[in-house]
Amino acid sequence: MIETPALVSTPVPPSVRIVAGFWRRPLAFAIDVVITALPCGILGFALHNFFSRSGADGILIGFTLTLAYFAILGSSIGKGQTIGDRITHIQVVGHAGESISPTRSLLRYLILLGPILLSSAVFPVIGSGIKASIDWLFFGAEVATVYLYVFNRRTRQSLHDLATDTYVVDAIVAGRVELARIWQWHWAILAGCALAGIVLLGGFGNTIRQTGPFPDLLAIQQAILDSGKVQSVSVSIQKNWKNGETATGLVVGITWRADPTNIEKNATEIAAIVLKADPHTTDRDFITVRFKGGYSVGFATISMNQQVSHSPAAWNKQVQDYGLR
Repeated sequence: MIETPALVSTPVPPSVRIVAGFWRRPLAFAIDVVITALPCGILGFALHNFFSRSGADGILIGFTLTLAYFAILGSSIGKGQTIGDRITHIQVVGHAGESISPTRSLLRYLILLGPILLSSAVFPVIGSGIKASIDWLFFGAEVATVYLYVFNRRTRQSLHDLATDTYVVDAIVAGRVELARIWQWHWAILAGCALAGIVLLGGFGNTIRQTGPFPDLLAIQQAILDSGKVQSVSVSIQKNWKNGETATGLVVGITWRADPTNIEKNATEIAAIVLKADPHTTDRDFITVRFKGGYSVGFATISMNQQVSHSPAAWNKQVQDYGLR
């Protein structure tokens, strides 16, 4: 009897997920930004009065709607693919190649979208020093996100990917993700940048604020804030060149506490404060008061700025006409 040798099956090596190319992720994100901005913009126009007065509430509503879109579709519910991801054939997965849970996806997109869509404006009751720290923290997170995506070429994991142990891979092939570890010196570079930023902000920044025109501008800014008429204010020097002549003046950008009832009169109220607080009024060719209006709903931004500009002499006349002295 002739025995037939048993067939030996050769194990098939598991498929390996391939990290998505550099340009597909920004393209997918841009598509998703447009998709989420459209309904948010429509909502903003439909509820214009609410969002123009809501401040922090409007920002949080837009952020929540946008976060929900990304977190749900980027999880196992949407198989790890937003609409932009589907168009560009990429997918968010864990190390084993699986779609991630909704909770994990929520954390991932909270880290990504928070610094982009939020600011210290959503915390109206805290002090200015804490607000500045929050804004710098958000800015640092944005810098770290961009830096890691550009320079972490081994895994292409950015800050939100590393925090949730996720990868963005080609959606066509299934299987585990086999990747090298992130180069550890990336963390040292980011820590060095953060330390340099703190030093510059705390030391060099104070030196700048105490020299040149900055003390005068800060004094004007504080005087306007102390009036209680505005939510925020910025003061800067502007030079205009026209027909070979140079005009130098101040630009005061303000966010009024409510909708301005009379732009000319409200601007004159601010100009009266500037004329009193500015020691160099007679040297200015103009003073511009710019009302910063509008609102943001997610990635949809509606801007409605208005401004009034006069010479100091003309402002003085209007101050007298309105009886503001």
